Amino acid sequence: MKTVHLIQHTHWDREWYFTENDSRVVLYYFMADLLQRLEADESLGPFILDGQTVVLEDYFNIAPENRARVQKLIDEGRLLIGPWYTQTDFLVVGAESITRNLLLGMADCNAMGSRMSVGYVPDSFGQSAQLPMFLTQFAMDRAVIWRGWCEHGVAASEFRWQSADGSCVTTAVLPWGYGCAKWLPTDAQKAWQVLPGILQKQAKFSTSGHVLLPNGNDQSPFEHGVPAMLDALNTQQSDYHFVRSDFNRYFAALERTGVELATYQGELLSPKYMRIHRGIFSTRMDIKQANVRLENFLSQQLEPLLSVVWQLGLPYPQTAVENIWREAMKSHAHDSIGGCNADRVNAMVKARLTSGHESASQLFDLNMKMLAEGIAARQQGKKIIVFNPLPYARDGRVALTIYVPGAHFAIVDDAGQPCRWQIVQEEQQDMSVIVQELSNSTTTVWYRKCDIILEAKALPACGYQTLYLQEDAPAGFTVPQETIAALDNPWLCLTLTDGHISLLDKRSGKQWNAILRLVDGGDAGDNYNYSPPEDDWRVTSDGALVSAIWQRDALADTLNLSWCIAAPQDLAARQQHRRNGQLNVSMTIALDRDRPLLDVQVRIDNTLRDHRLQLEIPTGISGMFHFADQPFGLIRRENRPQALDIWQQEQWTEAPASLWPMQSLAMMHDEQHGMCVVTDGLREYEIPADRPDTLAITLLRSVGWLGQPDMPWRPGRASGMVLPSPDSQLPGRFDCHLALVPLHQGPDAAFWRDIENWRTPASGWLDSGWSRFKTNPHGMRFPAAYSLLRWDTPLHFSTLKKAQNEEALILRGWNPGTTLLDGVEPVLSSDVARVTLAETPLSGSHTPVQPCTPVTWRITPAEKGKSDA
Repeated sequence: MKTVHLIQHTHWDREWYFTENDSRVVLYYFMADLLQRLEADESLGPFILDGQTVVLEDYFNIAPENRARVQKLIDEGRLLIGPWYTQTDFLVVGAESITRNLLLGMADCNAMGSRMSVGYVPDSFGQSAQLPMFLTQFAMDRAVIWRGWCEHGVAASEFRWQSADGSCVTTAVLPWGYGCAKWLPTDAQKAWQVLPGILQKQAKFSTSGHVLLPNGNDQSPFEHGVPAMLDALNTQQSDYHFVRSDFNRYFAALERTGVELATYQGELLSPKYMRIHRGIFSTRMDIKQANVRLENFLSQQLEPLLSVVWQLGLPYPQTAVENIWREAMKSHAHDSIGGCNADRVNAMVKARLTSGHESASQLFDLNMKMLAEGIAARQQGKKIIVFNPLPYARDGRVALTIYVPGAHFAIVDDAGQPCRWQIVQEEQQDMSVIVQELSNSTTTVWYRKCDIILEAKALPACGYQTLYLQEDAPAGFTVPQETIAALDNPWLCLTLTDGHISLLDKRSGKQWNAILRLVDGGDAGDNYNYSPPEDDWRVTSDGALVSAIWQRDALADTLNLSWCIAAPQDLAARQQHRRNGQLNVSMTIALDRDRPLLDVQVRIDNTLRDHRLQLEIPTGISGMFHFADQPFGLIRRENRPQALDIWQQEQWTEAPASLWPMQSLAMMHDEQHGMCVVTDGLREYEIPADRPDTLAITLLRSVGWLGQPDMPWRPGRASGMVLPSPDSQLPGRFDCHLALVPLHQGPDAAFWRDIENWRTPASGWLDSGWSRFKTNPHGMRFPAAYSLLRWDTPLHFSTLKKAQNEEALILRGWNPGTTLLDGVEPVLSSDVARVTLAETPLSGSHTPVQPCTPVTWRITPAEKGKSDA
């Protein structure tokens, strides 16, 4: 006899083809019914509230009077909440976002007095290999998942899942999903007509006599009559014994069986039994970029700045920052961040992320303003504060916008020595639009608005230095004037021949031809999946170059390219091989004097429909595997998934195509030479089947439907709803930013340092004397240069922030590569201690650091408000 564990739950999508406004109204009546049913019958429960505390947050916003009723049911263990704040995606959102999701979910659960201590992930579109690590760091050693598993990876539906750092969680799969036992009849005889088939499927891959029976569905009401129906079945048959259960009781029963579970290591991306929707990595790329921009700005610019000024005596607006994170996480669920929503919902997702960035930027600006106010100027001119969030001193390139009245200006350091800079873009600016004091003036005040790149030397670790803008002064350095026909520095040389770009690595003599080639193909898919048309006619940038302008400047040389690609306007024209549309693309390639990498900016004027634009980078590496980054680590993947040979024969739900997610990086190398591509907000790459040595970075994917049925790579029913989604065609201007980093001695320390410096630049702020908002003087004094701490480590910086529950700071880094790294302590005049991602004490050795492993330090600061100049 098998024991069947009834798991009663609801799966709560906050938004999808409906808006969060719709779901909140439904939630009010769902919770009213749930509370009434549980209170009326104390034998009912436990009930799982989808493992995300945002459901309660939403409910208390519309029914605060019922908090005590909810609290009582939680105290009784009949309503189970957490551990997540929202049911986050694991393949598209960043590592810090996943960490904060669990941190805020834990805080919410602690406030309510209880947390479900199981990593419940019912509907993520694939599972990161890092999930066991995240759960273990938050004191959870059990997980329940759905999508991504099949027996070709690990034979049983219960197994030990291990991350690269050694963290291991006992994992149970819901083979047929969280809704496999939804809407059961309450009549025992009628229920018995459907239950045996459900239970046989649930137990098909089980190694024990215990079976999970999830009873619930999307926004589905409490099926309160099911427990009594199963009690009746217990007296009418002897094949199964039904118990009212939860995940912890199930795992305890599984452990008592003593069954030996297999161990699995890696990600779970198989679409054999359930679709994982690989297209969501590139759907609504504008939303992906907005999310990355917010995530990175919060964790790697704003929070480190707030930590520095907090140590100097300014307040840390922790709740304001936390609220920005919460709003961002409301856009991190699989549908939301995936972009597989109705157009109205996608607009709301993007608006939340844009709004969060506005709030974060204002916090950054005001704290820079207060910092500059407390610094006594040592040179003439307007102060420029250059902030370095990385925990080591470095030279940096700083993007900065300045407004000057005349044709000349200089930027000097603390000693009055000129700093080099170059103008990236310039235009005239009506200052009354920016400066409140000028808004009522009858005279227009025109200034030059200059976007510049500034060279900043010897930036303090986790700190800042002060420079000075001197108007109407000579720059103090000479800009090279000679004509160039190549981008050339001590490491690399880029040339253009007959419209094709070639790159030479001078260190090895390795040359890559026809790099940065634009390839546009059709997309007959939807917001969930890319789908190649049956007859895909691909057009390229070959022969379409209309201009190439070389420019020599103070810090970097650039090549500006423009293409006018005649292309099909839509799928019908593509099928007929008609070039009745036009795709205009411009690209700026910059080669810095002091770095062995190419910086690439791409601007697309998208007027086409139902297409996918990729940037192809040949690597010259013929092998079976490549690498990409994942949250807090690197992962090795097959160039061509072996499952492609069997998926149609076994009737998989979706093709296991060689379309992959990345955080920001993909590379191929042979332990010595190779090519790495680093992106700013682009999350998808492909290894083309006919060019296995090529990285194809998806720049843009344009489709017009939320869901469609019967696609070649995803046969059968439509995913989601068959609704038009014209906004997902992404018409208009679209910008991309990426870098190419050739490998010379494999992924060594110098390579990883170049990657980190590109991904986490220093930031600058000009104290113009004008301000959109006024603040009273704070009367504090700060040094002109300051370093909070130093952490000379090959680990990559993740964040520096205020601790969640105490007057301390949290410093975090992670091992980006595949080898052991030293995990030295940070250097500062404060107490430091290792902690987990959950910010709880961590015992054991501090070194070495395994691959795919974060390292977190709690810093108890010295007396705040005191600093050395």
